[in-house]
Amino acid sequence: MRISPLMAFVLGSPLLVGCSAAPVKLKYVQYEEGRSDGRGDYSGLTKFSLAKSILLVRHAETGGPALMTSVPAEASGPLTHFGVQQDNGADANHLLTVTKLDNSNLVHRLTSGAQLQPAPQYKDATHSGVPTAVAASVDLSDSKTPSAVLSLPLAIDTGHLLDQAFRGPTTMWAVAENSNRKIAFEIAFDAVPTDAIETRQLDLGKASGLYFYSACRTATVTFLTAPLTRQQFTVTVADPHFVQTIAVAPQSSITSHSGCGVDIHSPTAEAPQALHELNQAIAQARSLNTAWQTLPGTDKTSAIAEANASNKAAQKTVKAAAAKAAATAAAEQKKRDEALRNAEVQLPKQAPSRQTFAF
Repeated sequence: MRISPLMAFVLGSPLLVGCSAAPVKLKYVQYEEGRSDGRGDYSGLTKFSLAKSILLVRHAETGGPALMTSVPAEASGPLTHFGVQQDNGADANHLLTVTKLDNSNLVHRLTSGAQLQPAPQYKDATHSGVPTAVAASVDLSDSKTPSAVLSLPLAIDTGHLLDQAFRGPTTMWAVAENSNRKIAFEIAFDAVPTDAIETRQLDLGKASGLYFYSACRTATVTFLTAPLTRQQFTVTVADPHFVQTIAVAPQSSITSHSGCGVDIHSPTAEAPQALHELNQAIAQARSLNTAWQTLPGTDKTSAIAEANASNKAAQKTVKAAAAKAAATAAAEQKKRDEALRNAEVQLPKQAPSRQTFAF
């Protein structure tokens, strides 16, 4: 008999929580955008948002191929904003603490700890930095990177591509556009994990012992036009149309990965530098995402044609502007030269000498 993902989630919840300790009980409420009254009592709840991903493409500090980083951002739309608090009936010795990433409702860490505990030690930060994908070229001999300085850094908003729920793998084509140019790319999404639950099927009343977060799926991005032609990156992105779950155990912390996913461990303090770098990347991605638009296309050919046509038109505009500027500068220089000539003092010619000499 085939069991649906929702049924597996409901039946498996007690197994996820475990039998060694009483689970931490949570209360969830869904927030609705655009409504002040919402769907329930929000008092005492901590608001959080499911994550989407922004793909940030930057120059490598040491030169060489460009780098792509998958950075979390707040998803928008229905079923993306929630509130959480500890259930009043839960063990009073378990204190729920939710910390967020800077200037956002994205959960960085959810901790269930005792009221009194020793000061935590810093976690080893060697693996806590922002994971970055280095470009792999599909065809190195034809890859052209010198003109990358014209467009980078750039941002791709996967939320404009993952605009509906699809569980299996799929390939899309799109254009990233700013005020200067368009860049076409292909993005191939892998399937979501088999244990992922479609967000609209999530029963908040039965999720009291669990924490849920956007499902993770692998994406491979291949650029189709200059300045990143044939450069390819593989990253992990967050898809808020699906969620994955993890049990909230006493005396533990759930920490979000910088790209997607979570870790569960005993409460520890995170090295400040790693969190600082992540918050910096998120702030940069948020800023760039206002300058770049991600426009889904219908197929590969049309995406390339749209980008190339736009870039040719932009080149003509730039050349025309440069020619006009040169002509204006030449005309102004001519006026200055004429004014200088008119201002020159014309000295009279010296009269011939009338001296006589006696012999």
